[in-house]
Amino acid sequence: MKRSTLSRTLLAAACAAALGAGCGPRITAENYQRITTGMSEGKVGDLLGMPSESRNMTVRVQDAAFTNTQSTWRNDKGTIVVVFLNGEVQSKVYYRPGEEPRPERR
Repeated sequence: MKRSTLSRTLLAAACAAALGAGCGPRITAENYQRITTGMSEGKVGDLLGMPSESRNMTVRVQDAAFTNTQSTWRNDKGTIVVVFLNGEVQSKVYYRPGEEPRPERR
């Protein structure tokens, strides 16, 4: 193998290892405990990564607009659901695997 090819291969392996280390299981009871009321949506994203799903709703009351966002993070370690009001944590719930409630059928 040529030296430049070996260097690129080693660099690619090092990058993959670094990315893998940062992408470990983020949905844990410990990370759930780190989420606090008033924490910004960005800080929760830094802690848990991108949500599996997110739903937004904006409500107007007189001259004020309020944005409600429910974000859900899922993996094989559990599910974390966080409700944000205007970008700040209002409530949170942690479900262990198999505990998440199923949606009602109508």
